[in-house]
Amino acid sequence: MSWALISDSSCNLRDWQPTAPHTTFAFAPLKIRVGEREFIDDLTLDVHELNSAVQAESSASSSACPSVGEWAELFRLADKTICMPISEGVSGSYNAAATARDMVLAEDPNRQIHLVNSRAAGGKMDLIFLLFDRYLASNPDASFEVACAYFDSLEQNSKILFSLCNYANLAKAGRIPKAAGVIANKLNIRILGTASEAGKIALVGHTRGEKKMLNKIIDTMEAEGFTGGEVVIDHVENEVGAQALASRIVERWPGSKTIIMPCNGLDSYYAEMHGLIIGYGMGVASGR
Repeated sequence: MSWALISDSSCNLRDWQPTAPHTTFAFAPLKIRVGEREFIDDLTLDVHELNSAVQAESSASSSACPSVGEWAELFRLADKTICMPISEGVSGSYNAAATARDMVLAEDPNRQIHLVNSRAAGGKMDLIFLLFDRYLASNPDASFEVACAYFDSLEQNSKILFSLCNYANLAKAGRIPKAAGVIANKLNIRILGTASEAGKIALVGHTRGEKKMLNKIIDTMEAEGFTGGEVVIDHVENEVGAQALASRIVERWPGSKTIIMPCNGLDSYYAEMHGLIIGYGMGVASGR
């Protein structure tokens, strides 16, 4: 029996290949509209070109979720499928996937499709898929129900943080006053956010400067119960900042493992230049 691990392009694994036998990973690309141009967030996307276009565009840009047909095509890849799109609280991607699931199961009731609300994007999703692949590789005979329960436990015990230092997109979209965005950039104000229990954006706090932000990230992880393990750090053209955070994590929790990867187009669009998205977990989701 074959497995498919499915997401959308808010997951930054891109061309990742699972290690578990008979297991495929694939994602449905979101689209980003910048001025008169549409960028498809697939493997061919030049993320730097997208970032440059967004910075140069004076008007608000937008994103669009994958179609029901795109999701349905992915749900036909394997006998058993686990799909985890970007948080239902911030996008229509989950609802489109749910419609596609119902359609594919109506066609073939013998398929098994488990749809999970990530309540996140980026690093948290990356971490969950990586840990679940390890589980499947070690438990190839696990039933669909048991495997799905394990996947759910990974989601429930993992967290996301995101650090922003540019606010142009938020200002252009009208989510913050333009003047506030300009002032925040000039004063080097960094915002730390997370996801609420419902998977919506929630503010943790703000600092001035990168050093203070790194301290705040470490303090927040500790306050949430992190005691060491695996951490995924996604970045928007900011590998130096990601490496600095990774060093702080290993310093605070010796033996921890950090995985650094660049953001896809969608996460780059929302986290903006030099942003970081951190995925970490406790208990079963710590990877220990």
